[in-house]
Amino acid sequence: MRSNLLSLQNIASRQDIVQNRLATGLKVSSAIDNPSSYYTASSLNNRATDLTALLDAMSQGIQTIKAASEAIDSGTKFLEQAKAVANQALEKSADIAAKVSNEAELLAAIASGKEGLIVLENDIIMSENQTIQLQKGQSLVGAAYLGSSKKTSLTFNITDTTKNCIAADDNSLLSDFTVNYNTNTYNPTASVGAIYISGKKNVTVQNMDINVNNTVTGVSGSSGISAVLCRNNGSLIMKGTNNLNTQGEHRTYGLSVTANAAADIYGTLNIKTKGDYAFATVVNTKSQLNFKQYAVYNVSAPAYAAIINQGGRFICEENSSINTNAFFYCEMVSNTTTHTPNLIKIASGVTINSSYSYIFKLVLTNTSEGNRVEMDSGVKFSWKSDAYTGTWTNDKPVSIVNNTDKTLSYSPPDIPGITKVSDIFSGLPDIDAEMAKNKEPVDGYKADYAEDETQYQNLLRQYNNLMSDAFYKGINLLTGQNLKINFNEDRSSKIDVTGVKADSDSLGLKTKEWKTVDDIEKSISELEEAINSLRGFASQFGNYYSIITTRQDFTENLINVLEEGADKLTLADMNQESANMLALQTSQQLAVNSLSLASQASQSILRLF
Repeated sequence: MRSNLLSLQNIASRQDIVQNRLATGLKVSSAIDNPSSYYTASSLNNRATDLTALLDAMSQGIQTIKAASEAIDSGTKFLEQAKAVANQALEKSADIAAKVSNEAELLAAIASGKEGLIVLENDIIMSENQTIQLQKGQSLVGAAYLGSSKKTSLTFNITDTTKNCIAADDNSLLSDFTVNYNTNTYNPTASVGAIYISGKKNVTVQNMDINVNNTVTGVSGSSGISAVLCRNNGSLIMKGTNNLNTQGEHRTYGLSVTANAAADIYGTLNIKTKGDYAFATVVNTKSQLNFKQYAVYNVSAPAYAAIINQGGRFICEENSSINTNAFFYCEMVSNTTTHTPNLIKIASGVTINSSYSYIFKLVLTNTSEGNRVEMDSGVKFSWKSDAYTGTWTNDKPVSIVNNTDKTLSYSPPDIPGITKVSDIFSGLPDIDAEMAKNKEPVDGYKADYAEDETQYQNLLRQYNNLMSDAFYKGINLLTGQNLKINFNEDRSSKIDVTGVKADSDSLGLKTKEWKTVDDIEKSISELEEAINSLRGFASQFGNYYSIITTRQDFTENLINVLEEGADKLTLADMNQESANMLALQTSQQLAVNSLSLASQASQSILRLF
């Protein structure tokens, strides 16, 4: 009986243990159960908990990097849109046929026949006797024409006396570069020019520096070398500031307009010549030279500011001005062909300053036709009349030479009270200083980029706003902020995510105003570099993302390992414990039955007494 009771007690105690394991799922719930397993499992669980906290930080870091990466992707789209806008603006300069930097490129651009602007981006020295024949609709301009501060030049070395440097065709523009024409030969019967216009062609010359260096001496003839030669019904327009500098002892001219040609001068024309017969301007054979309103003609020449003959017409419109140290020679010479009279016409408001003893010289030789000088009232003169000692009439600014007493006409304006103006003469402009002045384009590139510029700037603003909004939990890797992520609990393993500055200024997008083609091209170049920088940032953050996600996966797996190890030390086997409980219950039932049988046996024995 006693044994049965002790057995039941033992079974009950074991049942309590099993019941607790079944209730808690733990076989080691305290140090009392198993100190070694308990403390080992606690250590494993504590590390797993620490790593779980680090895992959260990794997840946050990944999200921060993803926010930056998404902003980079969207920002790249903004910059690509901005580049498209810039290219759209550049299309407005579609009349640029080619940009050239050497002789081969220049000749190829001309040979292509493509109409538009051929832009000289660098100084070019042409091969000996190599010249240029522009085709219809082709124009040759320097880089300055498109707004660049760079001044470019073309240099020609000519030994063939029949060759022109640049022959311009119809609707051509020559603008904003220097032409150097070097020659050591001379053909007295051939008229050539650094710029040559012949036939019914309309050509504009603008903001040009033309230097003719003719080293030939001791020759003479009826023809010569001109800086600009317009002939045979050609039409020339000169705009801006044009400097013609001719260095030649004989028959080297500045501007020649001949054979029914016409030239209109706007802006300022500066001409400097060297020899006595190196005329600044030649106007002959029914040709006309017009100085338009407010035009300026500055001349530095040993003798001839202009020679007008064989029906030439020299016209100065209202408020134009002439500054010269030479005189205008108007001649009608004998010729088997009848010519119309030469004409010099000076409109009201014109100012003429001369340091020569007279301004106009009228010569008539063996012809019945006369020369005419017509001046409106209001013409303002200053000239050095007191230095003149030759034949003079009424101290007027015109010298008349009439070998055959034929009719010459001079109609002076009414200038009351002025007989000599040498006293008020204040000197001529310094021609070298005038020719050295920086020139501003007059009719440079006219495309209006205002609308495109506004779109571009709006896109940059949106881009910058996007970059500033790319933060996650207060951290923005695109504004230069950094991110530190620890991979283990003692912080011995970590990664520092270095932020970048991705705003437009930091990416080098400095050109925000589009005034010229160069500005737009600069913006396009900046955008390409900025887009490449963003792609570099994306790659950089992609590497960070890959590293952190790899460590995140590792940490998750390690946490699982730690928790599994801890569980194996402390968790009960529920199947085993259930079996134990069933066994104990069975044992308990058997013990109870045994105790009941023992009790019945004792009662039976007691009845015997």
